[in-house]
Amino acid sequence: MIKTRFAPSPTGWLHIGGVRTALFSWLFAKNQGGSFCIRIDDTDTTRSTDEYCNSIISALNLLGLESDDEVTYQSKRFNIYIDHIEALLESKSAYYDKIEVNEKTKDTDLNIQYDNRLNKPGHVIRFKNSTEKSITLKDMVHDDITFDPKTFHDVVILRSNGVPTYNLTSVVDDAEMGITHVIRGDDHLSNTAIQINLFNALGHKPPKFGHLPMIHGSDGKRLSKRHGAVNINNFLEDGYLVEALINYLAKTGWSHKDEEFFTIDQLVKLFSIHNVTKSSAIFDYDKLNWLNQHYIKNKEIKDVADMIIPYLDSLGVKVEDREYLETILNLGIDRDYNLKNIAAGITHYFHDELKYDLSNFKGIKVDLSRRILTNTIEKLEKNDFQAKEDISNSIKEVCNDMNLKFKDIGPVIRFGLTAKLKAPSIDELCFTLKKTNTLKRLRNFHEYLN
Repeated sequence: MIKTRFAPSPTGWLHIGGVRTALFSWLFAKNQGGSFCIRIDDTDTTRSTDEYCNSIISALNLLGLESDDEVTYQSKRFNIYIDHIEALLESKSAYYDKIEVNEKTKDTDLNIQYDNRLNKPGHVIRFKNSTEKSITLKDMVHDDITFDPKTFHDVVILRSNGVPTYNLTSVVDDAEMGITHVIRGDDHLSNTAIQINLFNALGHKPPKFGHLPMIHGSDGKRLSKRHGAVNINNFLEDGYLVEALINYLAKTGWSHKDEEFFTIDQLVKLFSIHNVTKSSAIFDYDKLNWLNQHYIKNKEIKDVADMIIPYLDSLGVKVEDREYLETILNLGIDRDYNLKNIAAGITHYFHDELKYDLSNFKGIKVDLSRRILTNTIEKLEKNDFQAKEDISNSIKEVCNDMNLKFKDIGPVIRFGLTAKLKAPSIDELCFTLKKTNTLKRLRNFHEYLN
């Protein structure tokens, strides 16, 4: 049976590129009726933390990329690695090498971090990497890749501090866990020839490899913090929906015809590693925002209300009238692209007093605005607010009275009602706020302008 794995190192937060790697590994396994597992590569005991580890596993679980097996922790398997290194020593496939103190190594901490029977003061253990012939990898993404043996070197597999290295631990675990296919970023290509030789030296058949091109920013450089958020937790905390993130990442470097939207079941059915592009993918924040907005707009309002309440709560807004919240969401759910921004954009509906800042209303004509407000208040005082059409007719009367177009008065009224220029239509705003609140806000803005 096909078995894939995702093996993050808990020395930092889970990168959006790592999530895509996990997703493609998961989709490949599920498409083939196989299994997917998570391994935590935490041999770097000085930099790995429980906080990072728990965050990574939590994020993967939230995204639905759960391990089919119990999560494996390399830090709990050091004895197993020592056994394999000893076997390599016995077969003459590894040897002790004395550390040379030079400019690069003079500040190296030689203190033992993992005490084991193979430690030898001032020495490392190296794998005797075969340089007899080239290695041709039939990569699932890039097709045939040939590694020149002239570039091979004897890599360290046990540090002087007693800690096994990545190349050794990764090979041992992939072999023991029965991993059949390794899908990972192409930044690991440089390790592949060494790992294939290690598999052979340990008497194991190497898995098949598929190396995914890196995700780049719009400037063509590898995606990093300078491009914006890259930590998957930032996206989840800001209110990007799981289905939108999964859909977007699946489309980042993979495609199926010209289709844009996929359910997870459709992705499992359609995914093929052979349809992954060989070139780097560009992470388009605008496209992700558009996709997330689409998924939010197509959810039931009651579900959006459930999701938005915690964000409003964090902003100090206590929702006491659920129906009122759902009415508000019906007005402006399509005006922002994540739950955090939507929540921030509707807080004014719950405040008795608005804070006006004319720096947010460029080019306002104060005298004219006062007259517009006076006329609007007079018209709306006579309105019974029984229908949106009645409110719309009152606004038209203001336009006729003052011989102005709606574009002249609309922004003034909208700003008076919300302290923002970007807002739903005036008749919807007034109808939602009701007559008392509408008039109160317009009078307050009129007073503010005075």
